[in-house]
Amino acid sequence: MKATIIVTSYNYGAYIDRCLRSCLTQNFPNNDYEVIVVDDASTDNTVKILAKFKKHKNFRYFVNEENKGVAESANVGIREAMGQYFVRVDADDYINEDLLLFQTRYLAENHEAFCVSCDYVMVDEFGNKLERKYAETDPVSCGIMYRTDLIRNLGMYNSEFRHREEEELRARLAEYYQIHHLRIPLYRYRMHESNKTKNKAAMDQFKTYVDLIKKKK
Repeated sequence: MKATIIVTSYNYGAYIDRCLRSCLTQNFPNNDYEVIVVDDASTDNTVKILAKFKKHKNFRYFVNEENKGVAESANVGIREAMGQYFVRVDADDYINEDLLLFQTRYLAENHEAFCVSCDYVMVDEFGNKLERKYAETDPVSCGIMYRTDLIRNLGMYNSEFRHREEEELRARLAEYYQIHHLRIPLYRYRMHESNKTKNKAAMDQFKTYVDLIKKKK
């Protein structure tokens, strides 16, 4: 199998239907990719929504018995993934129908890249495009496709990070591998009140991590 889309979710019942529909309607052969959802013990209607997608043969979902954080939830997906490559999508976001097509092709043609990211467009809670398009200032924070075996061999995500686990992973790997970027807006990042608070906490945690690394040097 070529690719796995890993969706991590916690109490995103209001958004996950749109997310999964975008993941399951890719311009990519259905028998060559799968969608895995790892729900982190949601207390809303997320699990009921997930059950509606069981009819799709390339769809699976797992529910944590207790809240473990996004990093460990992502690791569950990586362990279960059958794809040669995987890309993570947050349950409140959604993706362009050509994301798998472009990113798998790029990694197949560029063996020196351990991952490839893409441009993303910010949308509001209703899916309307916002004026700001993030690429130049923060080009590798969304829609990153990795080589599955490489990430497994290098330890996957650090579960001590409740947020900003992507940045911590890349900080560990960038010294040895190249991070590549596609200048195509394939990811839609949804802004809403709950993730504004989450992003502030995530940035504070990551700054603390960077400070610790500097002290060790």
